Amino acid sequence: MSSTPVQERRERVAWVDSARCLAMFFIMWLHVGQSPDWMARPVGGGICLFFVLAGYFMPREPERAARRALQMGLAWLLWSLITFGLYLLVWPELQWTWQKVFGYGVAAYNAPLWFLKNLTVYQLIIAALAAIRLLPRCNWLFLVFLCGCTYINEQAQHESLRYDWLIAVMLGYCLRCVPLSRIEEWLWRQAPYIVGAIVILLLQRELYMLYAKAEGLHYYRSSLPLAQLCYAVLMCLTAMGLSRWLPRINAALAKAGSCMMFTYAAHSLFYSPIYHFDLPRWCGFAYSAAGIAILTWLYGKLAARLPRTMKVLTLR
Repeated sequence: MSSTPVQERRERVAWVDSARCLAMFFIMWLHVGQSPDWMARPVGGGICLFFVLAGYFMPREPERAARRALQMGLAWLLWSLITFGLYLLVWPELQWTWQKVFGYGVAAYNAPLWFLKNLTVYQLIIAALAAIRLLPRCNWLFLVFLCGCTYINEQAQHESLRYDWLIAVMLGYCLRCVPLSRIEEWLWRQAPYIVGAIVILLLQRELYMLYAKAEGLHYYRSSLPLAQLCYAVLMCLTAMGLSRWLPRINAALAKAGSCMMFTYAAHSLFYSPIYHFDLPRWCGFAYSAAGIAILTWLYGKLAARLPRTMKVLTLR
């Protein structure tokens, strides 16, 4: 395999960080509790984007991949302890549970720590497969195998280790053989056809769901994240468009996206005081945008004063 992708991953790519910021905004808007009903669909795309990028930027060597997964597990544990401390000392009147603190189960809906927990397990699985030489020799074969094992899973992503997100991580891992610049070039060149195909696919899915609901039919839920992947691609194309046509806005989004791990892990703590308020929906939009700006600023201050701690918490 070419070493080009490894060399490219040493430098941050602005449109990738912008796409992360866009995905993070939709997720945070949903977590405020004042988002429109359609928000759940692009939120799934944002989660899918995070997992695909995590697979793409995984270390190549099994030892480094396993070490990275363990570092992620440590970050998950530290964020859990911070969450527990703030709930206990700062907001004791708020209802908290161990599920919300550690990011598992039904009560973890507004706690993003399930993302770190699941991704830790997924990266350990891929590192183990690489250690026994099944990867990278059988990258695409293993991905096809996972896709063929799809099943109906009624649980939400924060309630269990759903392996449809392992499919997303594995897809990113398989794409590592393609340089990021080549992926960007292909996506941008084929953008009109890609957007058209995605719109048709999503419309077909929505119409079928409406028909099944009207006729009282059971709608088959596949664990293949096809719709989520469509929204993830649309976020990437939007970020690429901003990088070409609105570079200043893209630079601001990229700065926020570069510290996504901190913002994503800390935003539920930042939002906790307003969970019990009945705010208008426009407040949720404004609060989400302001939250990203404030947490980005806070990350810069903390990174300057506590560089080692922030390096552990944000996997730098």
